[in-house]
Amino acid sequence: MEKNFLEAEEVEAIEVSIEADTLTQNGNASEEIELLDRCYENEVYIEEEEICTLAISCTDYDSCIAWGNAVIAELEESYGSLVLEESVATGDEGITVLTTYDVDNENEAIYTNANISKEEMDYHANLWFSFSWLIPEKYRKDINKFEVFKSGDTLAYVSLHDKYGKYWTLGMNNKNIELASETLVTYLHEYAHFLSLNHTQIDYWKGEKSCKSLYLQDSGCFYKEAYLTDFYSKFWESGDHGELQDFYVSKYAMSSPEEDFAESFAHFVLTQTPTGDTVREQKLLFFYQFEDLVELRTEILSRASTWVVRSVVENE
Repeated sequence: MEKNFLEAEEVEAIEVSIEADTLTQNGNASEEIELLDRCYENEVYIEEEEICTLAISCTDYDSCIAWGNAVIAELEESYGSLVLEESVATGDEGITVLTTYDVDNENEAIYTNANISKEEMDYHANLWFSFSWLIPEKYRKDINKFEVFKSGDTLAYVSLHDKYGKYWTLGMNNKNIELASETLVTYLHEYAHFLSLNHTQIDYWKGEKSCKSLYLQDSGCFYKEAYLTDFYSKFWESGDHGELQDFYVSKYAMSSPEEDFAESFAHFVLTQTPTGDTVREQKLLFFYQFEDLVELRTEILSRASTWVVRSVVENE
């Protein structure tokens, strides 16, 4: 593995810490710290995205896995599980779109011609920023529309909005999700759909009869090298599925290969590397075979650590 695994300048190794001493275990802020207008000493400022992230102190595949596990352990000690959920309902049924925005990823801004108040605009911008904080800009450039909707149970969705399968829309419920952990899982779940269903993964011009590889009714014809082609062949093709706790990370993952992939990806990022041999654990280990996904995990965790600290304090 080359030393420039993360394609970043070398930095001094910094002990993993999220400055938990400035917070009590239930998230109360120290009066001396103004969290939202500066970075902690162990964080770096990304000017283009106007966010603070934890300084990454790893340079290759193995050290980045270990670094990510240490970050997760620290966050879990302070805030509990990062994957605690009450509902992960997604999809675009039973929703009413309130406002649609164009996303300028380069300038980290959203725009609309809709007649809405500044208060609504600010709230919607914060919803988008909450998602974009977690996902580095280079990985989400093709998500260039954003919709805010109301719905009784749907939390979020992603959908194509061009016939070539390149550009995507992210939809988010207007109602704020109460659990920070559920917000994290929801964002990564939806990003995993984009990651696994975009034009580099699916041949949108082939129907079921002409497809020579994996065809899924709700998605299309996957290329042979697609993530889901491999995932399906390992975990769904045989039809051998057992109890929830041994085969799936959540009940929602049982509904389809696409949802299983998305839920498993979120747990791959937000939980420590498993050491067991259940099918459930093998699904998480599946992602570790891809160096680019381990790199993505590392970058997301550097952001999730600062996102969690500020989200907990801001919601107090």
